[in-house]
Amino acid sequence: MKIFTSEKMKKIEAAANEKGLSYLEMMENAGNACADAIYKHFACTGKNIAIVCGKGKNGGDGFAAARRLKDLGCNVSVVLACGLPVAEDAIIMFNRMKDIEAYSFDSEWAKEEIASADLIVDAVFGFGFKGEPDEKTAEVFEFINRSKAVVASIDLPSGVECDSAKVSKSCIRADLTLAISCRKPAHVLLPACKYCGKTIVVDIGLDTGVVREEFITFGKKPMKILPTRNDTSHKGDYGKVLSICGSFKYPGAAVLAATGAVKLGAGLVTAAFPEKAYLAIASKLTEPIMMPLPCCEDGFLARGALDKLLHESEKATTVLIGCGLGQTLGTASIFEEMLSSCKKSLVIDADGINLLSMNINIPEAIKGRTVITPHPGEMARLVGLTVQQVNDNRFALAKLFAKKYGVVVALKGANTVVSDGDRVYINRTGNPGMSRGGSGDLLAGMVAGLLAQGFEPFEATVAAVCLHGAVGDYAAKKYSVHGMTPSDMAALLPELLSQYE
Repeated sequence: MKIFTSEKMKKIEAAANEKGLSYLEMMENAGNACADAIYKHFACTGKNIAIVCGKGKNGGDGFAAARRLKDLGCNVSVVLACGLPVAEDAIIMFNRMKDIEAYSFDSEWAKEEIASADLIVDAVFGFGFKGEPDEKTAEVFEFINRSKAVVASIDLPSGVECDSAKVSKSCIRADLTLAISCRKPAHVLLPACKYCGKTIVVDIGLDTGVVREEFITFGKKPMKILPTRNDTSHKGDYGKVLSICGSFKYPGAAVLAATGAVKLGAGLVTAAFPEKAYLAIASKLTEPIMMPLPCCEDGFLARGALDKLLHESEKATTVLIGCGLGQTLGTASIFEEMLSSCKKSLVIDADGINLLSMNINIPEAIKGRTVITPHPGEMARLVGLTVQQVNDNRFALAKLFAKKYGVVVALKGANTVVSDGDRVYINRTGNPGMSRGGSGDLLAGMVAGLLAQGFEPFEATVAAVCLHGAVGDYAAKKYSVHGMTPSDMAALLPELLSQYE
């Protein structure tokens, strides 16, 4: 699936223009292609269609679509949401509508056209929209949303920000969105994708191959991810994970992290944790090797555990650190020493990320291949922004941080974003039932399990994120989004994986 930002789309259009396809011709092609798709999708011969147009280029697409739909036998009227068009090409398209009535939204005629329409075509704003519409335009959107008509949006529902996927308070809710040439981030990212309804791509003759594809995404079912195992293989062929996770207060984090690595096929998993948490953790784990270590009175790892951890890390393929670790002087000392000394693949999660945020220069000293898996709050601490600012710029921040520090970032949340500083993967699996403690610990273990088996960091993280969401969806169907737990997800992983081997 091709996904391009607004800036990439501008470059694609500019390249087409340089090759002789004028912007006016692109507008005509867009209007015709959208009209044909609407006509085919809704079988709207003889139906009343109100096309609500803005004063920019998206409005020009709407004017072109109006002419085409009228030629196809539909009863068409045009409503001017923001007054007469001002974009040069849009003015030309407006003047070509010689036998189609156009009404200003201020008139009672316009409101009647919208209220009596079988279908409303939204052509107010395109991929250049940001922020909030003015009060008058917001009134148009609210009027459309209150109507009983089916709504089709050209390129994006008006009120959606193309790249951030933010939505305005009065954003139009479409039943069908006609993505021109390709999908944009808002078509697949929450919350905007929920306002798009069904999204279909319409071809207007642009060559999207002139710019490099920035995003990677799959459908809601993972592809075949895990490699075929050799009949004569043994446990040593599938890597060794050292999981430094958990504490007396958070034993479940150690359990879920180690289980994730085991379930994704790591050959050997060693669970290193404070000895005070031994009974709580060892009673829940069967396959991993137990490594109880010195701890402080509160049940967090003490610096005395460092030598054993460094020795064990030399035998490991991948080290996972942070889940339920705590943020004490002892754990901070262990964390910094492990990062500066360990030469193996690293997965850093939870308290590991919180400790990292206290000294953001640490990543420059990392010698191994590293994956970090922050949620928005942890990412906010890493980059010195608010959670809202992180959520408003998810893929840009993930990409910039990954590039700056040479790591792979999995920024968790709805539509988890994975980046290595070059590529960006947008995940489409998962559901709100996964929003509970322990889900991230399981994911971190899954990433570590794949890294241990020889996956490259970006590929391992993408595969783990996709499968993590997929098993979340599987658990939701079985137990409901309210009743499912991360432990349920872990237990269902083998059953899910059997469908993809």
